[in-house]
Amino acid sequence: MTIRLLRLLTVSAALLALVVPAAGVAAPGDKPVDRGVVQSVNPSQIVLTALDGSVLSFSITLNTRVRLNGARASLGDIRPGSVATVAHDRRARAVLIEAFGTPATVTDRGLVTALSPTAITLRTQGGGALTLTLDGNTRFRFQGLPARRLLARPGALVTVSHATDAPALVVNVLKRAGA
Repeated sequence: MTIRLLRLLTVSAALLALVVPAAGVAAPGDKPVDRGVVQSVNPSQIVLTALDGSVLSFSITLNTRVRLNGARASLGDIRPGSVATVAHDRRARAVLIEAFGTPATVTDRGLVTALSPTAITLRTQGGGALTLTLDGNTRFRFQGLPARRLLARPGALVTVSHATDAPALVVNVLKRAGA
């Protein structure tokens, strides 16, 4: 039920973003603002399709700020299909991108080397170490079923799902330590 509520809120926010007049968007220095559905995004540009069907392309610069659902984000968090507003200069260089939608989720796999109340550290298949933040929203599972944090102790094989640069959402223990 919470997934349905999250989807409903995301769609509502997206529709609201398309309806709210441009004057209501806090654009830095009263820059022009365009809005639409994200078609593609990469480190050099973002492409939107406006409600009238026109295709809008904006360059990304080192000074471009990005927000997703009201929080600071990176370009990697924005996915095609998200609704976005772009404040830009006369040369179509994005100054501020405000997107609404579900952030991209990454899943990492490895052996737990350390577990604390606020972080989990994994040794990945390539031999590197990866430390991810844990918070009150992090859920622990054993083979997909709800489980206690204790099962993710050092030596356990786990997958950790998280948004880019965000705390872990789910730690799934695939194989217990010593098993």
